[in-house]
Amino acid sequence: MSTNFVRSFGDVSRKEDVVLNAIEILTAKETQIFNMLGKTEAIDTVHSYLTDTLDAPALNAQKEADDYSYGARTTPSRLTNIVQHLQKPFAVSDVQRDIQHYHGRDELQRQTEKALMEFANDAEFNLVRSTLTSGISGTAPAMSGIIEAISTALNTTTHVSGVAWSATILDALIKNNYENSNGDMATDLFMGSVLRQATDAFTAKSNVVVNGGSVSTIVRTVSTYQTAFGTVSMHTHRYLQQAGDSTSRYRVLGINPDKLKVAFLRRPYIDTDIARTGPATKRSVNASMTLEVRNKNSNFFANGFSS
Repeated sequence: MSTNFVRSFGDVSRKEDVVLNAIEILTAKETQIFNMLGKTEAIDTVHSYLTDTLDAPALNAQKEADDYSYGARTTPSRLTNIVQHLQKPFAVSDVQRDIQHYHGRDELQRQTEKALMEFANDAEFNLVRSTLTSGISGTAPAMSGIIEAISTALNTTTHVSGVAWSATILDALIKNNYENSNGDMATDLFMGSVLRQATDAFTAKSNVVVNGGSVSTIVRTVSTYQTAFGTVSMHTHRYLQQAGDSTSRYRVLGINPDKLKVAFLRRPYIDTDIARTGPATKRSVNASMTLEVRNKNSNFFANGFSS
């Protein structure tokens, strides 16, 4: 049998396949908390906000016509956080903008849109995981993120490493949140994929929803969790549990979005053109922001769990 076929591979005269003009972004986008929290303004790099307390409830019965007895009063306490500067700089050569691309767009504009998505991912990551750095002595200032900012709260608990995550544990966390808060409790619960899947197993059965005919849907997820002390919505979050975190110390974060705010210095973000020093356009997406934790006891954090 002859093997002298004319084959396509190696033939440089072939016409190239059409490249799709759509570009799929392969990196995950995680901006749930950043989008969820209200936005406010900072006017200094050390951002301050105030809290106060009420007297504990007590029996209050007075004799008729008795003179007033004046108890001690409190004035507001000042809480602070550091404004953190986020930057996503990039440069696109003039030649890169002049040549044609399969996607048919100006590469500078496309890179700007990418930088904005990357900025939002960074903002989310730092809102959750950043640790406080003052910025003194030439170090880059960093805000205290949610996990660190509520670490001294009455609702922060560290369990013995490897404690099994269960409905009983979650019930206790919500009850503790109720007892230690001012009544404004966590409404949204965030966890990594492992504990999120374990939470779905809280239901002892699968719910089969018949849509008609032979079509049916099996529902095996817990989207909200209701107890006598409150109801929380369940969310999977990519940054709460990272690859470097201990797999025997899985963590959960409960937040009340009304008690957390993102404070921007001057403006939410700005894409800035940088002076040209050669045949290229330079640009950066910049923002200066910090986190307000107006009532840390309205939130809760717990770790030490296994699946």
